[in-house]
Amino acid sequence: MTCAALPRNIALILTEFPPSFGGMQTHAEFLASALQAAGYRICVYTYRCDDPALSHAAADFDRDCGYPVRRVLSRIGFWANLDLLSKRIAQDQAELIYASNVYYGGLGAMLKLPVICRSVGNDVQRPWIAYPFRFASRWLSHPSLEKSLHRWYRRWNSPEWLEALLRRQRLKLMQHSACAHQRILANSAYTRDLLQASGVKAQRVQILSGGVDSQRFQPNLTLRLSTRAELGLSAEAPILLTACRLVAKKGLDFLLGQVLALRQIAPGLQLLIVGDGRELRRCKAQLSALGCAKAVIFLGRVPQAEIQRYYAAADYFVLASRVTTQQISGFQDAETMGRVLCEANAAGIPLIASRSGGIPSVVRHEDNGLLFESDNAADFLQQFQRIYHDPVLRQRLIESGLARAKQEFDWSVLIPAHEACFAEVLSASQ
Repeated sequence: MTCAALPRNIALILTEFPPSFGGMQTHAEFLASALQAAGYRICVYTYRCDDPALSHAAADFDRDCGYPVRRVLSRIGFWANLDLLSKRIAQDQAELIYASNVYYGGLGAMLKLPVICRSVGNDVQRPWIAYPFRFASRWLSHPSLEKSLHRWYRRWNSPEWLEALLRRQRLKLMQHSACAHQRILANSAYTRDLLQASGVKAQRVQILSGGVDSQRFQPNLTLRLSTRAELGLSAEAPILLTACRLVAKKGLDFLLGQVLALRQIAPGLQLLIVGDGRELRRCKAQLSALGCAKAVIFLGRVPQAEIQRYYAAADYFVLASRVTTQQISGFQDAETMGRVLCEANAAGIPLIASRSGGIPSVVRHEDNGLLFESDNAADFLQQFQRIYHDPVLRQRLIESGLARAKQEFDWSVLIPAHEACFAEVLSASQ
């Protein structure tokens, strides 16, 4: 597929964007850079930066990225955002709109343009449209008022009573918008099923997992030894790595509860945890109660540009995610794909992951990893024993993982897939 018959001017609505940190931000940054490198004229529309600690980093990023970034969107006013985007995108003369969630499908009818989005699943099962009503949307989006409201919202940790109160209208808007897209790129079969259950026609959904620069994560012995030395770890110690936000759905409490048993299987094992979040204090208290705090190293938030150091240092990777449900609102949270699994494959690390959410779309059991039932200690420990004691199995998993990272998850595969989607949608709309 060449770019000659494709749109030259694309509006990218990437609400989660650097310098904020996380999987969606990483995907958004790489997508924008890759499309620009492929010759497209892009313009990114994202949230206003209301955190003074990030404002300088945002300005630096915008200056150096090489494409326009318009930080104009409200985190609260959904309808105000639609009105603003309809004007800005028209002024920028976009030929196609691509969004990082399902909430902007309505722009297609407003602008008479094709709209495509990527869905990560959680935008469907727990819509994060903060204020879903037209009334007062513009007023609530005023920067000074929004800043105070958003600070309150975060301080109270997204209160469930408010989530339950707004649930019906949020779901209605999500479903209406999702069904208005010409095409949705779902990150897993799990997400595809959520979309179809919300009314999206099956032919409008395409599964496209991954989003990793596999070359950057290639095994590197020098980096392995230097990173272990910096962490005070011996070259021979078995290292188990996980990388995730420290939130309930990641199953860290389950994983930490298995540390003593893991060290019985692999004497001297150390667990490295890359990531930060609200569960950090609870995790440390749990380890202290178990008496194995010295076996776990919390590395905190690591910039994406540096994370390959820890993959290089590790011998095994684990993701122990589970599906969680809010008691009041009923919203669920799940691992809908797991980008870190793609990274672990690219790094040549044998991995173990829970058979949860969208993980089986990335990890095929006994092909590029081993799967276990969520929160099932016996199953998890059995799979770890297999991967630890069987060098033939380990090598097979490594080789298959490296191949899938290059052939399925790499940006060199995903960008042509995006281009094919652009061409099909534009052709159908003419």
